[in-house]
Amino acid sequence: MRSNSDHDLLGKLQGMPDMKMSGEKKQQIVSAIRQTNVSKSGGTASFPGFSTLGKGLALCSVLAATVWLGASLLTNQQQSTLPDTVAPVAPGSPTASPGPGPNNSVTTPPSPQSEELLSQIRSNAKEGKVISLPFVLEKTVDEVEKGWGKPEKTYTANGLIYSSYPKKEVVFGYNKGMQIVDMHRTDSRLQQISLSAVEKSWGKPGRISEFGNQTIYTYDVTNSYQLKFHFQGTKSTSKEDLILVEYQLYYPQGNKNLMLYGDNAEMLQSVRDLAGKGQIFGSQYRLEKDVFDDAEKQLGKPDVVSFVNGITYNTYRDLNLVFAFNKGMQIVDIRSYDPRLQAITLAEVRETLGEPASKITTGGQTIYTYKVTPDYELKFIFSGIMTDDPNSLYIDHVNIYYPRGTFNNMAG
Repeated sequence: MRSNSDHDLLGKLQGMPDMKMSGEKKQQIVSAIRQTNVSKSGGTASFPGFSTLGKGLALCSVLAATVWLGASLLTNQQQSTLPDTVAPVAPGSPTASPGPGPNNSVTTPPSPQSEELLSQIRSNAKEGKVISLPFVLEKTVDEVEKGWGKPEKTYTANGLIYSSYPKKEVVFGYNKGMQIVDMHRTDSRLQQISLSAVEKSWGKPGRISEFGNQTIYTYDVTNSYQLKFHFQGTKSTSKEDLILVEYQLYYPQGNKNLMLYGDNAEMLQSVRDLAGKGQIFGSQYRLEKDVFDDAEKQLGKPDVVSFVNGITYNTYRDLNLVFAFNKGMQIVDIRSYDPRLQAITLAEVRETLGEPASKITTGGQTIYTYKVTPDYELKFIFSGIMTDDPNSLYIDHVNIYYPRGTFNNMAG
């Protein structure tokens, strides 16, 4: 016969909330503890009462089961409602600015290894090279293929053709003349370098931007070459010191197709003409007319997915493009971070396209909005504020936007 204390304890166990365990199972736990102990002679000895130790073990067992079950449920719910990669803010949001504001971010003292590597990166960059590779900017990509063979992957973006060699940890971008004008290096040693170490060694960059959940520091290493450090994460969303994951060496002059665009004014006119068709520079897809499902079949899975006000933003870092779509998968916003556009100033935009329908300053950025049709808006986002010299404010990215498509027609 159970003791009163045993009975009371069992009742409490069976009445505990938030348990995915039947009363019968709890009874089994109690019974197992009360059963028998094996003696040295192999016999059993029954205990008439439920010992204090047994009660403690029973409570611990059930409580542990409760915690485990609760944690499992929470984990499963999170995995089922979020995509594999989610950015906390919309790509190209006003949080991207010419320079991150004061914060409580952690800085990591640079190690001797990182200082030596940064020095090597600088000296190689001045020669048009990336670390540990013999290939040089302005030379032909034929030299790469002679040494390494055909690339594992090729794609077009930013007016260039890119050849990817993942095992060599490098991507080459070349123009129609086969001249190498862009090199992306992902050497594993880069991960020992922090943002604060770069600032200490190289000083403040000429330009800071945020794209695809990365912070990008741009330095002019010569009159012809730019070096861009890509750090994982953004200063606006992380208090930790950011880690370098990639850097690129870029030759802007080599990415100018004078037969296509004689100057920046012609490029801007092309941007405006495309916007009237619902398209953006560097993309064949259209606002309103196209659905993202079709685009994804061609482009593959995005690098970053984020959600803002019921709109999904998909970021493709290699293409420097962002596509936003509504609940019906209709594309409502396309953003281009093409480096050719980023070489254009506010003064040039104003001179070519005239005064915008509206202009605002927010989050350290200036936004010019032009109405290109009754339904579509063309937005130029500049790194900097309007009080600065318009010849010193450069495009960060360009949007083609369909406001009506962002309304939630499913809302009651």
